Amino acid sequence: MKTYQTIQPEVIVGLGEKTEFLEKEAPFLTVIKLHIQLEDWLGDDLMECHPCYIVTEKLKTGLQTTKFTGFEFSEMIVTKDEYFNDNYQLNKSLPEFYWMKIIGKQDFDDIIIGPEKSLLVDEELLNYLKKNFTLNYMDVNPERNEFDDLLDQMIAESKKNK
Repeated sequence: MKTYQTIQPEVIVGLGEKTEFLEKEAPFLTVIKLHIQLEDWLGDDLMECHPCYIVTEKLKTGLQTTKFTGFEFSEMIVTKDEYFNDNYQLNKSLPEFYWMKIIGKQDFDDIIIGPEKSLLVDEELLNYLKKNFTLNYMDVNPERNEFDDLLDQMIAESKKNK
């Protein structure tokens, strides 16, 4: 049985207008075409734009050369928000970004989506990520806060109203 850690990657905002969902009415949960409208990038190789995970080409290539399981990669559309150039502070060009789809099954794969929709990784994969990639803004086993409670309440209310 695998032991997983919860990780919270760097959060980027901005699902673009070309993002498409499987659902035709709210709540929109299943992305079938991803478009990210970047407002900034802080430099991490793993990012989250709920409900999707984005990786740099460096991380994609690194994971593809390992035995780790529970993910697949897809192309996505990336555009810069009108304020991107004002916000972007790194002295390097943007890498290629890819959509990392989490397809893992608990106790079998190294990365899965947990019961509370959190990203879970096993210890070996977590150590590999920390050792080989930039993850300055990733939290491991983050504490729940008032915002998490508010989101849970909003989701529960939207399910009641269906």
